[in-house]
Amino acid sequence: GHRTTASIAFDAMSPAGQQRVAAILQDHPRFRQDFETLMPADVRSGGEALRGRWLLEQASVWPDLIQGLGDDVRQEYNRSRWHYINMLVFLTAGDEAKLAGQLSHNMATEFTPPLRQNLNSVQALRGNLLVWQDESAANAQKAVALCWILHIVGDMHQPLHNVALFSKPYFPTGDRGGNDINVLAGNQTKTLHWWWDSLPNDMQDLSPTARTLRTIQSETVDDAAIDEWLHHHARLAEMFVYPDDVKNQVLARVTAKQSPQVELSHEYLVRARSVARRQINRAGHRIAGLLE
Repeated sequence: GHRTTASIAFDAMSPAGQQRVAAILQDHPRFRQDFETLMPADVRSGGEALRGRWLLEQASVWPDLIQGLGDDVRQEYNRSRWHYINMLVFLTAGDEAKLAGQLSHNMATEFTPPLRQNLNSVQALRGNLLVWQDESAANAQKAVALCWILHIVGDMHQPLHNVALFSKPYFPTGDRGGNDINVLAGNQTKTLHWWWDSLPNDMQDLSPTARTLRTIQSETVDDAAIDEWLHHHARLAEMFVYPDDVKNQVLARVTAKQSPQVELSHEYLVRARSVARRQINRAGHRIAGLLE
C-alpha cells in the first residue's frame, strides 16, 4: 500500500515538486545502501520521471525497511512508535465506563521539539514536516524526514494505525491496533491488522471514485487538517473495522477463555475494500499537498 500511495502522490505533484523530492532523496544518508543498490535495472536505465517515482516509492517503505537492518542502523533511525497512535475504541459500553480516566498512553497531537522515539504518529508527522519546511535544514535531514512523512501519512490512512480496541478484563492496554485479534483468511490465520494492511495488495482497481475525486479537489491540506484526518479515521475504525458483529465475535471468544478470532463476512469485505480504495487515494493526494 505504501508504494501505491507514494506513486499517487508523485502523480499529484508538479514537475518541479517531483524533481525536488528526487534530488533531496539522493542526499539521504543511506542513499547508496537503501536506494541506489536496490534500484531495478530497468528503472536505473529509464527516464528521470521513472527514477523519481521509484525513489519516492522506496522512500515510503524505508521506515519499515530499516527495521530489518543491523543494530547500529536501527539505533540511529528506527522509531517504532512513530507508526501509530492508539485512540480509543471500546469492546463494550461497560468497558468504556470502567476505563474512564485510567488510560494514560500518549494520545496527544501537539508536537514539541525535539524529534524523539516516544512520539506517536501524529506528533512525529508534525515534527518531520517542520524539518521538511525548514530552509536551513540540510538535505540529508530533509530526506529522512521525507521518508517518514510518506510513511506516516500512509499509515494514518489505514484505520488500525489510529486506534486500539480496549476492554478492562481482556484488552486493558488495547489490542495493539488489531494485532491481538486473529482473522480466518482461507486456510490461513492472520491478524486483523495484517488483513487491513494487505487489502490494497489484493485489489485490481484502486482508481478513485468520482466522489473521492471531488473530496480530494475541494479539501485544504495543511497542519490543521491532520487532526481532522485522525478523528475521521478513528470513526472509520469504529464503523468498518470494529462493527458490532466483530465486537460480538471477539467478546464471545474471550469470555469463553479462547484466543480472540473472527470470521469476516462478505459484506465486511466489500465495505473494507471501499474504505481502502478511498483512503489510499486520499493519502496520496494529501502527501502531495503537504510536500508542496
